[in-house]
Amino acid sequence: LLQLTWEAIEDAGISPDTIAGDHVGVYVGASALDYANESLFDPNVATGHFMTGNTLSIISNRLSYIFDLKGPSFTVDTACSSSLVALHEAYRALNSGRIDCAIVAGVNVLASPFPFVGFAQATMLSPDGQCKAFDANGNGYVRSEGGVALVIKRKDAPRWKGQRSHADIVAVDVNSDGRTVGMSLPSDVEQANLLDRVYKA
Repeated sequence: LLQLTWEAIEDAGISPDTIAGDHVGVYVGASALDYANESLFDPNVATGHFMTGNTLSIISNRLSYIFDLKGPSFTVDTACSSSLVALHEAYRALNSGRIDCAIVAGVNVLASPFPFVGFAQATMLSPDGQCKAFDANGNGYVRSEGGVALVIKRKDAPRWKGQRSHADIVAVDVNSDGRTVGMSLPSDVEQANLLDRVYKA
């Protein structure tokens, strides 16, 4: 994630040393601790580095530490929506004027068979290993891993004028489905209501 963040800062046309000490926010979406869980009962790995390197909170705070960023810095865990909720929180902070620049990232590493077994037992995983989102033939989801980092900035902030921009964020929102037919099952009605609100914003 450090490398992805460095690349994102460079891609945004920013030299990392120019934002050191600035009120730049860091918002990371992450929810898995597979590596830590795999090593949990091995006392030989219980070092100071292991403890600080295997908590969700440190993922975002390590970025703030390495790049010397003084804005809000936290990791969001809302399972599959973690990175989108992180983006939502960063956007709100920018929109309120609290900050004028933020790093938004998401990361997931699948380092343990345990969640695969558990999710399969809960019949949440697709038995054919194919993800068929929004399809009548959908039969479960497929776990994956990866990482992403991007830099978002207020367009009206003087110091970002004329700098490279790939896209504009027009609107964001989040919700909860409330009570559905199952704890892990979404509500198509509430998901549609959320999209409707965002499209109308």
